[in-house]
Amino acid sequence: MSLDRNRPLKAARSHDVRPPNPPWIPLEAGNNPERAAALSFYYSDPRSGIPVREVSHKNEPKADPNIETLTFGLFSHCDERMRATMVRDGIDLHFFCTSRAGNARVLTGYYRIGWYYRIPRVRDPFVLAAKEARFVKPGFRLLDLPPYLGRQLKFRTFRYLDKVTANLLLLLIKDAPDATSDYVSEIQRLEQSSLQKDGYLYRGLYPNGFNWHIAPRVMKLKQ
Repeated sequence: MSLDRNRPLKAARSHDVRPPNPPWIPLEAGNNPERAAALSFYYSDPRSGIPVREVSHKNEPKADPNIETLTFGLFSHCDERMRATMVRDGIDLHFFCTSRAGNARVLTGYYRIGWYYRIPRVRDPFVLAAKEARFVKPGFRLLDLPPYLGRQLKFRTFRYLDKVTANLLLLLIKDAPDATSDYVSEIQRLEQSSLQKDGYLYRGLYPNGFNWHIAPRVMKLKQ
């Protein structure tokens, strides 16, 4: 079996729902220097040498960070409180970290958030979409970054960063080779492997992986 990511959109679905098109709303950047960015944790795939999200877990595969669509929260319920705060306060910079060998956390990349969407009739309605993204490999160990993070090293799922720290981390990632395309290719490889091994992807909920073809349904838009 193989993934089919390029199926044509149904004829009735003429509206392109990818940002910046409606119903996405531009995120206006805030000016709070104490909350200039968010840093969130995700589970990485132990079957990969690249710190991509945990795709191949049979029972709890992960959807975020969804680099395929450059979204966060569209296909999962991750960090709903953080997403709501980012929209409310205009936090447009989102860093990501994960655990690798020896449970050491590493900084892997960032989104520059450009838009948000509020899904109707759901408990955590805010979805974020990036206008810019960059991921690196193998990542930077957080333990090696105390000048950047200071006391902000210890957290469970997410925390907010001040402007000085955010700018330092941004420069660090931008100075490293861009491996974003490698992340996407590795996600596709892991999906294909899982499909062959288990016979389905993402517990059967997303049989063709994640793409903009299925977004209208998830966003509860009329089709």
